[in-house]
Amino acid sequence: MQIRKLNLKNYKSFRESGWLSFSPGFTVIIGQNNTGKTALLEAFKLSGISSHPHRSLTRDAAEPLDPRSVVQVELEVSGKELSRIMLSSGNHADVPVPFRPTDNAVRIQFARDLLESAKIMQRLLVFSGGPFAAAQYPSHGAFERVDSAVMVRAQPAPDKQKLMLEQVFDGDDSDTLPTVIQQGFERSIYVFRAERLNIGRTPAASSTILLPNGSNLAVVLMAMQSNAHRFERFNKHVSEIFPTITRVVVVPVGGEFEVRVWSVDIATEREDLAIPLSESGTGVGQILAILYVAMTIESGLIVIDEPSTFLHPGAAKKLIQILRQYDAHQYVLATHSGDLIATAEPDSIKLVTWSNGESSIEEMDSQKLDDLRRVLVEVGASFTDLFGFDRAVWVEGPTEEACFPRILKRLLGRVPLGQVFLVVKNTGDFEKKGNQKKLIWDIYNRLSSGISLLPSTVNFSFDREYRTEQEIADLKRQSRGRVHFLPRLSYENYLLHADAIAAVLNAVPRDSQPNVDVESVQAWLKSNGSKYIKNFDWSGDVSDTEWLKKAHAPKLLEDLFDELSGVNMVYQKTVHSIALTDWLLDNRPSSLTELANYIQELTPQPQSSGVSA
Repeated sequence: MQIRKLNLKNYKSFRESGWLSFSPGFTVIIGQNNTGKTALLEAFKLSGISSHPHRSLTRDAAEPLDPRSVVQVELEVSGKELSRIMLSSGNHADVPVPFRPTDNAVRIQFARDLLESAKIMQRLLVFSGGPFAAAQYPSHGAFERVDSAVMVRAQPAPDKQKLMLEQVFDGDDSDTLPTVIQQGFERSIYVFRAERLNIGRTPAASSTILLPNGSNLAVVLMAMQSNAHRFERFNKHVSEIFPTITRVVVVPVGGEFEVRVWSVDIATEREDLAIPLSESGTGVGQILAILYVAMTIESGLIVIDEPSTFLHPGAAKKLIQILRQYDAHQYVLATHSGDLIATAEPDSIKLVTWSNGESSIEEMDSQKLDDLRRVLVEVGASFTDLFGFDRAVWVEGPTEEACFPRILKRLLGRVPLGQVFLVVKNTGDFEKKGNQKKLIWDIYNRLSSGISLLPSTVNFSFDREYRTEQEIADLKRQSRGRVHFLPRLSYENYLLHADAIAAVLNAVPRDSQPNVDVESVQAWLKSNGSKYIKNFDWSGDVSDTEWLKKAHAPKLLEDLFDELSGVNMVYQKTVHSIALTDWLLDNRPSSLTELANYIQELTPQPQSSGVSA
C-alpha cells in the first residue's frame, strides 16, 4: 500500500497544497524551518490528523473558519493486500462492478479479477478525525459509472483461507473498499516524527504489527526473535548505524517485555551490562522501529521527519543506505541535510516555501536533478557543497577557498549568510579554444539557472597571473561579468611581508638551529626579489606597490622557504599561505584591506523577493 498523490486542504499553514505526486522510491521534502514541512508530513496519517483550520490575512477576521481539514489521496493497493486485510479482520467488502452486462457470473468474475490484480488505484477523501471515504464512484476507478450501482460482496470463507464472491445486489453507492483500506492502513504507512520514542518496555502480548506510535516495539521485536535469521540481519543493521551497539535483545520482566541494548561483546555473556532501551541514547528507539517496519511489511510508505535531529550525520547516512536495500517501499524524507539528499538519490524533491501567510510546494523536475548530478561531477563538486546556499564564488584554489571566508569574517565582521566558496576543478578549461571552452561556461551557467536548490548567484575569482588586458576582457565578456580577477598577480602577492614570513618559518621545530629573524627575510627579498618580476626595473624596495602587484610570489615563497628554513621546508600553499594569512589577520590586518574589499565585491547581497526559500 503506497500513496501516489496527495492534496492537503485547510490544514495549518496550507490553504491547499495542490496535487502532489510521490514516486515509488525516495521523495525528499526540503524547506526552511516553519514553512510547513511537518504539517505536510502529518497529512500522511490521513484520519489521524486533527482539525487545524488554515488561517491567513486573506480571510476577514470576523469570517467563520471551515472547521474541516481535508486530505485527498490517490492510494495504490494490490488485490492481494485487500484480500489479506479482509481475511485477517473477518470483515466483508462490497465491491462496485459494472451494471452491464447483467450476467451475475460476469460481474462476479469482474470483482474476482479486481481483487487479484497487482495494482488498484483508490481515490479517497478523509476529513480530519473521520473515516476513509470514496472521493469518486467507484473508488477503484476501474470503470466509469453510467447506470445504477451494483455490488459484489467479498467475504472470508469459514476457513479464513480465501474469499467468497457470490452475492450480487443493487447498491446505493455502498462502496466499502475505503473502509477495508483504512483497516489495513496502520500496518502499511508509518510516520516517524523527529522526537525521542519512549518505547523500551511493553506489557506482554503477541503481535507482529508495529503500532503507528511504536508503543508495542518490545512486543514485535520479541516475535521477531523467533526468526533467528531475520533477527540477526536486524541486529547487523543496528550495529552498522550504531557501531557501539553489539546486540539488541528483548527479555521478559514480570508481565512485560523489555528491549535491552548490549554495548559489549555478547561472547562475554555479561547480560548484567545490557542496558534498557529507555536509558540508551537519543534515536536508538526510532531506528529500531524504522528498521522493523522496513524489514517486515511487504510494501508500504515510510515517512521520516528530520533524521539528523535524532542521529549523528554519519548514522543518518547509514540509515538511508540501509533503507535503499529495502526497495519495495516508498520513502518520504524531510531533511535540511545535503548529505542525506545525496545519499538518498531521490526521484523527486519538493521545496516547501512560505509566502503571504500560507505554505506552497514547488516540485523539482527529476530530469533536472539527474542533469544536476552530472553537472556537479563535471565541476568537481558535490550536491552537498552547494545545497542550501544562495551565492557561490568559485575560486582559483583551496587556499582561497579557506582564506576568503577567514578574511571576510575577521575584517568585515561576518561571512554573508548563504555564501559558499568552492574550488574550480581546472581553471585552464575556461581558456580552451572553441566549443570546449563554451561547454565549460555552459556547465557553470546551468548551476544557477532555474534549479532553486542551488545558488542563484555564481561568480568566479581567478589569479591575474600573466594574462593580457585583452585576455582578461575576453573572459569577463564570455562569462557575462561573472569572472573577477585579483588586483595582484596571485593570492600569495598579498603575503609578502617579512615579519609574517619569519613567524611562519619559526613555527616549525628547528632543533638547534637559530630562528630566522625579520632582517634575514628582508635581506633575502631585497637580494632576490628582482628574479621574480619581468620587465621591471626594481629598486629593491619590498614595499614597492608595483613589485608587490606583479612579482611571481608563489615561486618566490617556494625558494625563500627552501633557502632560509634550514630544514629544507617545502612551501605548501594549503598550509603556509593559510598560516601567513592568519598571522597577518592577527598582527597586520590593514595589509589585507584591499583583498577584503575585493572579496566583498564578489559576494553581493541579493535583492529580497519577499518569499521564503
